[in-house]
Amino acid sequence: AGGAYVPIDPGYPDDRIRYIVEDTNSSLLLTQSHLVTQLQQIIPKTKLITLDDKPYQYQDKTNLPVHSQSTDLAYVIYTSGTTGFPKGTMVEHKSLNNLVFSQREYLHIGSTSILLQYASIIFDASVWEIFSALISGAQLNIISEHDRKDHKCIIKYLAHNKITIAALPPALLRNLDYQDLPDLKALEVGGESCDLRVMEQWSRGRRFINAYGPTESTVCATAHEYQEGDLNTTIGKPLPNIKVYILDECYVPTSIGVVGELYIGGAGLARGYLNQPELTKERFIPNPFATDADKAKGYTRLYKTGDLVRWLPDGNLEYIGRNDFQVKIRG
Repeated sequence: AGGAYVPIDPGYPDDRIRYIVEDTNSSLLLTQSHLVTQLQQIIPKTKLITLDDKPYQYQDKTNLPVHSQSTDLAYVIYTSGTTGFPKGTMVEHKSLNNLVFSQREYLHIGSTSILLQYASIIFDASVWEIFSALISGAQLNIISEHDRKDHKCIIKYLAHNKITIAALPPALLRNLDYQDLPDLKALEVGGESCDLRVMEQWSRGRRFINAYGPTESTVCATAHEYQEGDLNTTIGKPLPNIKVYILDECYVPTSIGVVGELYIGGAGLARGYLNQPELTKERFIPNPFATDADKAKGYTRLYKTGDLVRWLPDGNLEYIGRNDFQVKIRG
């Protein structure tokens, strides 16, 4: 239909829901009937469409004409901001396309694959799960909120549904009782550092991918397939059409082994922050290394991640830490 979507958790505080709806100037909100009374009190001027109402269930299911262009917005995801207000990261269709097509090739996702949707839709990991499956004709299994919170239920769910590809947070894997799960062919982790013990254990009999990427680079910018003997801090090499640079405080590229700040460019870069031009200008800077080929593709900006990394001799990136003492909670 040409619109962009904005995920909102109904469990958010009222002020946060109101802020996101007002900040995005959303004209309508898709929801469920049991949430209508709550939402009418929070955002009384916003039109609500309850998808579980029968009048909507029997509407025409044919696809609408395609109006979207590659530079149109695909979604806006809100993350915590330094000012106390959440910031909305704007991601375009071209960036989303680059993610799902590169992940489809990297993880060999096909029509016989069965993917797990574990992440809540308010986290950008859900973008990887949902659209990688849909673009590949794969099956997507959405775990219930109850099962998602129960470690034993998660293992049973993976086994019973014969999940072949999943992305799970390292903190969860640390607390799961290891099982063989012969159907699980690929497991991807990200959002935080992963213990070496977890990598060694859960890589048995399957591909184990340590992925890295801020929301501003469309979920995943680099990835590394763990092999026995590897460092648990290795975050790999850039995905196709992604550019990465390690720069010192003077924006000079660092040598192999020298720690610097990671800057990301290329096809995965977000448009910026919604209604926050100053913050966008601060974090998305002109790319001084852009070649003529980069400029022709529009790869003229870099995102300042705030992450400290270094090049390893084999061409992989090693994650060192944050340079602003930011702490991630539950990914």
